Amino acid sequence: MQDSEVSRALIAPYFECLGLKVAVGDRTTQRLHELSFSPDLEIVDSLEKREKREAPAMLNSEVRQVVYTTNPPGGITKSALEKIALCLKLLSGSNTKIRLAVQGEEDLLALPIIAFFPENTVTFYGQPNVGLVIVNTLKSKIRSRRVLSEMGIESLPSEDHS
Repeated sequence: MQDSEVSRALIAPYFECLGLKVAVGDRTTQRLHELSFSPDLEIVDSLEKREKREAPAMLNSEVRQVVYTTNPPGGITKSALEKIALCLKLLSGSNTKIRLAVQGEEDLLALPIIAFFPENTVTFYGQPNVGLVIVNTLKSKIRSRRVLSEMGIESLPSEDHS
């Protein structure tokens, strides 16, 4: 949906339901903050449409932990997957808010979130020149897993990897 269509009333039901809320992208994170919503996980890269920008300010200093990774445009590195797995572990059973700061680009990192986070996770991301996309369906989870499988990614790394 176009940015002008995004409102507090439209987003509120997603933040009222159980489950994790994940924002992927600087503009998406900023827009949720403007509407006074604080995702459990924010994935930002200080870019918008591949142009440098300031990372969104942390809403009310709620982000309590920042995790760093690198990831290239159009790809997903093992390191990024490991950091996403770490974020999921840190979020499990806690009230922690996390920012995953990406050096490079976060453009494809919504895929492993949609594919491998718990089923009741709501993922928000921006589609350039289109607007905000909200994903929380099993059909999207299946599609994301199929795309990742074609990229050779079958799961998030387990915590006992070396």
